Amino acid sequence: MKILHLLYSGLGGTGNVFFSMIKADENSLFEYEAIFAGVEDIRQEYIMKSNLFGFSWKYIRKKRGWDTRFSRSMVSSITTSPSSIILLHGSRFILLAKIAAIFSKNKKKILAIETQSNHLKTKKEWVWLILTLLLADHIVFLTEQFKHEVGRKFPLLYRTQNCSVINNGIDLALFTPAIRPRTEVILLGMQSRIVTIKDHATLLKAFALLQTAHPELTLELMIAGEGDNLPAMKELAEELKISAQVQFTGLLDEPQLVGFLQSLDIYIHASLGETMSTAIMQAMACKLPVIASDVPGISNMITNKVTGILVPVQNTKALAHAIYSLITDAQKAGLIKEAAFNFAQSYYSNTTMFAKYKAVFEQLKT
Repeated sequence: MKILHLLYSGLGGTGNVFFSMIKADENSLFEYEAIFAGVEDIRQEYIMKSNLFGFSWKYIRKKRGWDTRFSRSMVSSITTSPSSIILLHGSRFILLAKIAAIFSKNKKKILAIETQSNHLKTKKEWVWLILTLLLADHIVFLTEQFKHEVGRKFPLLYRTQNCSVINNGIDLALFTPAIRPRTEVILLGMQSRIVTIKDHATLLKAFALLQTAHPELTLELMIAGEGDNLPAMKELAEELKISAQVQFTGLLDEPQLVGFLQSLDIYIHASLGETMSTAIMQAMACKLPVIASDVPGISNMITNKVTGILVPVQNTKALAHAIYSLITDAQKAGLIKEAAFNFAQSYYSNTTMFAKYKAVFEQLKT
């Protein structure tokens, strides 16, 4: 059985999920094909990994706004694919996938993974979800919470038998703890797209507050990723007079990302909302104490003060206090990172994720 994956060409959790899934298929039970599409250039890491795994792939660039040429190219590529399952990492291309499935010579089933947090969806994204509920053969939600919310919102469209909950998984053999040499520098970090739904501004302000309130501490902040808000965040760091202590690393490939996480003392994820944060999973697997915003898509991943610390969203003082509490209480930090690591080992394995998708693939085959 061949599975065609449609996913975004730029930075995002969908790429991590896709390659983690393929790596977990150790016995090559399925064949794979991928179309990377979007307004951003395809990541070089995706090209390298696709060639390494040896499956066919294509990059289709999209112009911003409506792009007729892009739509035609997508439909043509999906239609001519020999795949029997079209797996959408997100609902954005549901209409194009359905049109292609109708005109394809071989029968194709559509499996969609709903990746956007409900409370952050735009009107356009709600339309895509409605179309997905109508047109997809099966939908995977990342959490029970989001599945139930959709069921309550669209009771006439929601079909229980065609929906599953499958947590994202990561390669636990790659994201592993490392012993960081003790230094006077306390290294904090966050990795994500630098866009409006993340809350880098609060993180920078909390860092500046800590610098002012506790000059005895030697702090550094590393922010990994790229995005439309990067220039504004660099400007904010200048305004807060912390630019000398803040490093914007840019986009990191997977080996660099592992090294980045393993170098940190504390991982911080300031966000306005997630569906299921791959970055937090990776940090927990690297046995880091995690501080994160108390928002949907994160609060279901972290048990407050057990596997991490949750702070009110966009609350600079609360975030600064949480960071300081872990810096000054080594026992507390140790207990949290140990619990987080154990939780990641139990629930965030890519092999567990793959086994659940395998069952869905086989269900769609019948």
